[in-house]
Order: sequence, then structure tokens, then C-alpha cells
Amino acid sequence: MMKKIDGIFQHFTSEEKVFVEKIIGICQEVEESYSYHLSSFLNPREVEILQSIAAHFHLNTYSSQQILATEFVRVIIAPDYYVLDESDFDILALEICFPKKFHSLSHSQVLGTLLNQLGIRRDFIGDILIGDEGVFVILEKRFGDLARATISKISRVPVTWKEQALSTLPVENNKDFKSMHLLLSSLRLDKLVGAGFKMSRSNAVKLIESGQVKVNYKEMKQAGKLLEIGQLVSVRGFGRLKLRELLGHSKQGKLKVEIEVIKK
Repeated sequence: MMKKIDGIFQHFTSEEKVFVEKIIGICQEVEESYSYHLSSFLNPREVEILQSIAAHFHLNTYSSQQILATEFVRVIIAPDYYVLDESDFDILALEICFPKKFHSLSHSQVLGTLLNQLGIRRDFIGDILIGDEGVFVILEKRFGDLARATISKISRVPVTWKEQALSTLPVENNKDFKSMHLLLSSLRLDKLVGAGFKMSRSNAVKLIESGQVKVNYKEMKQAGKLLEIGQLVSVRGFGRLKLRELLGHSKQGKLKVEIEVIKK
């Protein structure tokens, strides 16, 4: 079996080693037991790693994104003969009901309450969708009843919970972000982090070099890394921003860019 994993690690960073080892172990187990494995919620980079390793073992993968186009997904790793049943993803969608006329809820408030009051890991929870239609949480089905029985307030806002069909969720309308236009001398990571979160460039560099910043879910310690349109930057303790569009140049020659900022 060991010869099967020769050369796998060279395709991934040292920071990804623990996750890579975990997926290799899962693939070996699926191969030997002739059964399928359902992952917890994974970010897009983790899905990419999982699919690459599963392909190395000639195993099939199925993503819950096939039934719900969310950012965080669950993935099934299975042998060739497995036939997908959508219920195997074991996902539940709950709407958070509260008096919207008088209150609002943020992504960080909802996530923090779920983690603290339920005592569960982040990877048991998928997307938190905040839009005009309401606030929705996608999570592993086994925690649905626990959330409804345990959580009656989020940040002093009284709430109740209502299960919703996955097909009805407004996954394309997450409003918990702010659009901003910036003038930058370049698309360096430190310049974007500094301008996007209104901090000095030196502080941005410190965060990057200390491993607090990820680009497209991968840790990035190079402050001078040049970003591309569409990339997602996560800064621990501050939030996330996405480089949406290059709008042209100012008279002074600076780049005009549009970003989306999702604060913590």
C-alpha cells in the first residue's frame, strides 16, 4: 500500500501535510473496506486536495455542491460501484427566525453562537447565508435538533428555528458583505490587506508573515504576492475580502479595484 502514496506529498505545502495524511488514510480505508466515506464540511482548497488524492486511488468523489451551490461542502469518497443517494450527504438547512424589523444578525454572531453553545467544531457547519430572504444555516443533520433545543438567543436577539428544503435556499444572495472601491499602486497582498481592512501596511505585513493570512484558503506568508481577480483573502481576526474587478487606472496611474469585504 505504501507505494501508492509515493510522490503525493510533493504536490502540497507543508501546512497541508496533516490534512493530506488524513485523506490518504480515508482513501485507504474506503479501498480496503469497500464502503463509502462522508467528509465534514470542507472549503474549496480542501475539496481540491481530497479530489486529487481520491483520483490517485482511483476512487470516485461526489460533492454536496451538486444539490446546493455553497462555498463549504461535504464530499463522499466511494468505490466505482457506489450509487449516489443525495440523502447520504446528511445535510440540514435551518432558517433563523427573528424580528427583522428591529434586529439584524451578522455571520460572526451566528457562527460564534453555534460554536460556543453547541460545543462543536467549525467543520460541522457549512455556509451561513444572510440575505434579503432571511438568515439560513447549513449544518450536519445530527446537530439540527440540538440547535433548535439549545439556542433561543443570538447576540441578545430572540430567535426560533425552522427547517427549510435545500432547494429553496437563496445561495446566490448572501448580503453580509460590503462592496468597496480602492486605489492601489499594485495588487500586492500587503497593500490589499492594509487598504481593505484600514490598517497600516506594516501591520498587514506582520499578519502575513506570522501566518494569519490565507489566499484562496492556502496560508500565504509572502507579503509581496501579486493577487489576481477573483481571489479570496482571509485575515484571521478581521474577516475576508475578495478582489472582484479591475476598474481601470486613476490619473495618477494607480489601479482602481472593486473588492467585497466580509468582516468578522
